[in-house]
Amino acid sequence: MIQIQLKKAFSALLWVLVFTGAAYSEPSTVHSERGAVQILIPKTPYVGDRSELKYVFHSDADLFSDKITGQQTSSLELDCNFEAFANLSDKCLVQKAVLEHTGFEYSLTITFIPWKSGTIDFASFDLERLVRRSQKLDDSGAVFFVDFAPVTIYSIAQATGTTVMRPSKPPMAVPGTTFMLGIIGAISLVFLLPLIIFIIRLPAFLLYYASARDYRRLRKLKKQTDRNLAKLVKDYKNRSDYDFCLELKRLLRNYLCARFDESFKSVTTGSLYSTFEKFALGSLNESQENAVSELYTVFQRCDYICFAGGSLDTKRQPASMYEAILAEGERELMTKRARKAIELFDVEEENAGV
Repeated sequence: MIQIQLKKAFSALLWVLVFTGAAYSEPSTVHSERGAVQILIPKTPYVGDRSELKYVFHSDADLFSDKITGQQTSSLELDCNFEAFANLSDKCLVQKAVLEHTGFEYSLTITFIPWKSGTIDFASFDLERLVRRSQKLDDSGAVFFVDFAPVTIYSIAQATGTTVMRPSKPPMAVPGTTFMLGIIGAISLVFLLPLIIFIIRLPAFLLYYASARDYRRLRKLKKQTDRNLAKLVKDYKNRSDYDFCLELKRLLRNYLCARFDESFKSVTTGSLYSTFEKFALGSLNESQENAVSELYTVFQRCDYICFAGGSLDTKRQPASMYEAILAEGERELMTKRARKAIELFDVEEENAGV
């Protein structure tokens, strides 16, 4: 009986202890990782190589606070100034840290460049705290520690046994490169030489083209004016001298406007010489003087016929000189003088090198 009572008492005490512990214990906030895998790319990193340290694990921890629903991948770029990374600044530079997860699978990737050979060991750190800091959120109170295995950084100098700098070498040429370069250079010269010559002589070509175009224009203008003068004598045969002289002056003024690209509509007969001297920069050569003289004679005679009719001056003697009428054959003589002036202007243009 006593033994049975002791067993009952012991069982009751055990149940009391179990319920008491369950009542006063707090829920755990430390999460665990399962099946962690660490991958280093490249497998044999050397000093100066851009390397990636990937840490893949499964956990029920809700590090992204998204309730771990669905299969959509979430990604977060972590703060590279975190103390676990900054403490290794003398050995490497952490360029980027990214945490991704799909469901319960997490992948932490650290991209870094090692400064020196040897072992790099990232100290164990609280990933939950790093995530909250990168999201600029307050600590949640939960912890999730990550501990990378140490990685070894190798030295190319040690691997190759090189202790001194090698002298520089010129670039190695593929056999036949010199021959091919010579062929390419010769072909380029054949094609580029005409282009270079054309570019050098382009201003002369343009000047010649502009001069030839002006010359053709002036020749066409001369022929047109000659036809108009011949037509004037024929069409105005039965018209008055007044009408003939007005039309002759109009034709000559139109020619001068087109020939010198200046307006001669309002230039008086008395200012013809000064106008042409302005074009010639103050002095006229012999050919220019002869042309202007012929024009002046024609314009002066036309002005007298047009404006002296009925004046006392027309009564003076000899009548052949002072009458306001043209003598027989004088129309042909005036148009001949006009053609001579035009010819002299064309001769001057040809002497100028057109």
